[in-house]
Amino acid sequence: MKTSKFIEAEQIAFEEITENWVAVKFGDEKFVIDMDTLYDLTFRSASFLAYLESREEQQAVCSCEAPTELKVH
Repeated sequence: MKTSKFIEAEQIAFEEITENWVAVKFGDEKFVIDMDTLYDLTFRSASFLAYLESREEQQAVCSCEAPTELKVH
């Protein structure tokens, strides 16, 4: 059974292995990836963050807008 671990930002680290390989540390776990994967991870993270922020903004707008008139047809 796989378990999930919660880590703080301070527990995330990057280490250059070679010109084309880096190590990404998440707490006590270490993953070695190539630079293309690092770029992909960066863009996916930014995209997911933008999605979450957009959803959060939509929820804030929706909660502020109260219907003034309700029509039922």
